[in-house]
Amino acid sequence: MNLSMQSEFDLIGHDVTISDSKNKEIIGINGKIIMETKNMIIMNTRNGKRSIPKNICQLSNNDGIITTDSTRLCKRPHERLEMLVWQEILGLK
Repeated sequence: MNLSMQSEFDLIGHDVTISDSKNKEIIGINGKIIMETKNMIIMNTRNGKRSIPKNICQLSNNDGIITTDSTRLCKRPHERLEMLVWQEILGLK
């Protein structure tokens, strides 16, 4: 995972822009991620809150594109944390 964040499992609180998507209407939307579910992120934008599916979009921040494997991103935050902990315990990271 090539994230420029405090940790690789926490997206909430970060300002992001949708840089690419299968749905061309949502490209360019930017705002702060205020909530996250398994398959959706909820962004607070200038025009209100927007729900964006994780599996169809590519996110970017000021540091560049947030690249990640969709199997890791399409999980709940606590599931990604558990995965990270188990990787460290088993020495897979």
